[in-house]
Amino acid sequence: IALGVVVGLMAVGMPLFLHAQQLRPLDQGKTIYMGNCAGCHGMDGGGNGPFAAGMTPAPTNFKTATVTTLSDNTIQQAVLVGKGTAMRGYATILTSSEINALVLYLRSLATAP
Repeated sequence: IALGVVVGLMAVGMPLFLHAQQLRPLDQGKTIYMGNCAGCHGMDGGGNGPFAAGMTPAPTNFKTATVTTLSDNTIQQAVLVGKGTAMRGYATILTSSEINALVLYLRSLATAP
């Protein structure tokens, strides 16, 4: 029966996998983070990704309470234009709704002050 459902869904053109834009904003933000940010900032947001070694300054640790003091606009601008470091801008890669979802996810990584 499961195969019949899959074949039926394919026949009517329904996608079998959700695109990031179809996810809840927090889940969408996590998907974007894992695909674009985790290499430097770490899977858990601790600034300890596999590419972080030797970076000066070190990638932001999103688990710190300091992140909770930043405005959404400050975080959005860092994502859009970069920080003048190894952190490049994503203005031509991510949409504004994707950036908003990413900010929501980054905030979920931070501990309360």
